[in-house]
Amino acid sequence: MLVPPRQTKSNRILAIGAVVLFATVLFCGALLVRFLAQQSELAQARKLRNPVPASAAALSAGQNVYEHHCQSCHGAAGNGKGDRAQNLSVTPTDFTNAKKMSGIPDGELFWVTTKGHRPMPAFEKKLSDQERWQVVDYIREFARRTAGK
Repeated sequence: MLVPPRQTKSNRILAIGAVVLFATVLFCGALLVRFLAQQSELAQARKLRNPVPASAAALSAGQNVYEHHCQSCHGAAGNGKGDRAQNLSVTPTDFTNAKKMSGIPDGELFWVTTKGHRPMPAFEKKLSDQERWQVVDYIREFARRTAGK
């Protein structure tokens, strides 16, 4: 009759360590896959063209969205110094920085608005595509105003 070996304390510790290591590798792998998928999605989003012309009506609608959903963190002037900014773990983007903003395509602004970027929430279910494109148009106005000074 075959008798299984006695479980010693060191064998149990090794077994638990192996399980913890396996779970950690699995978790990190899942995070890496998610990160790579997001980067691919963002790369595709950067190619998107804004289908909403920056008309007076679109800018007005975008301003309304901005005031209700963005201003408390990004500030009334779009400089990233809203009332809630100091309490955030990440400084909100300064939309008045024309040099920086010129390097961010409309599709990326739309994607970040859609998916969120911690601590900023996602607006995919709160705002329509049209509203998110309109706020992109409005956000662009901060850099235009600064560059025009």
